[in-house]
Amino acid sequence: MPVALQFERCAVGAFAEEIKALFVRNDAAGFPTFYERAYSRTASAGGISWIARDGQGKLVGHYAALPRAFHSEGRQARAALLVDLLLDRVHRNFWSAAELCRRAAADLRKAGDFDFAYSDPSPVARGIMRAAGFTERGTLERFAAPLNLLYNGFFHVKSRAVSLTVERIGGLDDRRVAQALSALRPGAYFQGQRSVDLYATRLGLGALPTWEWLLLQDPHAGATPCALALTAPQPDKRVLRIVDLLWDDRSLSLVSILTAVTRAAREHGYRRLNIVTLAESAFASTLKRCGFIGRGDALPLFWLSLRQLDTLPPLHDWVLTELDGSGW
Repeated sequence: MPVALQFERCAVGAFAEEIKALFVRNDAAGFPTFYERAYSRTASAGGISWIARDGQGKLVGHYAALPRAFHSEGRQARAALLVDLLLDRVHRNFWSAAELCRRAAADLRKAGDFDFAYSDPSPVARGIMRAAGFTERGTLERFAAPLNLLYNGFFHVKSRAVSLTVERIGGLDDRRVAQALSALRPGAYFQGQRSVDLYATRLGLGALPTWEWLLLQDPHAGATPCALALTAPQPDKRVLRIVDLLWDDRSLSLVSILTAVTRAAREHGYRRLNIVTLAESAFASTLKRCGFIGRGDALPLFWLSLRQLDTLPPLHDWVLTELDGSGW
């Protein structure tokens, strides 16, 4: 029989050293760095941790909810992204994990601070989340486009895309990133709100020098940015990954944005362009029209409604990227 554990809700950042020690002794030596970056910046925004203690008071389990905001031109919602579910090996069983997850779900419902909770759990954690009341809602899938002049040109001609300029810019401390984030207002698509602070929790300030920002502009519409893409090069494989993509859908089509990013990646010597998004979305349909192919490596998205809401759109209208997931 599983040993009874005591669960406690606390603010993100509380019991930090004990939580970091839990992950380190469970083969996650790099977790303290992630913790300092991702958790410390979310404490003031309402981040929550749940801890489990054994009969001797030792911290043996952890779960967390990090606040996320989603919006479109006429809608907004506050979400809890559930991450970092871990129990010590001696307590690592379905029932203890499910009980910790149920406690988190109950506390989130009772507090009323979020509209919904979500995560993209590993196969092992999916049954645990189902036991806590989560349901599968959509699928995150990787799409890839081969970078070949004839192949890309075929889709470019069909799409009648507007020609855009693409400029590689500096890291998060480059003022043009903040300026672009301010200029790109929400439109018809329902997607995660972005800020320099949010990117800093995910990427670190200068900690990952291989990340690249692409700033897109319409040369006929002045100097205002029309899109911002965060990319992660894999030079050894000659692959460029689009980690996040923001654009003004009121002034320019997504087809034009994707065509410009594809061209820039090909001209820079990459052979393939990847992006992860919600397979059921209009965004994914547009990717296919631009020559992207679903790779089949799907990751189910699990969801728990925390309020009765009529304001959330259907999955067709959502835009999710890697940045919205639980991976660090």
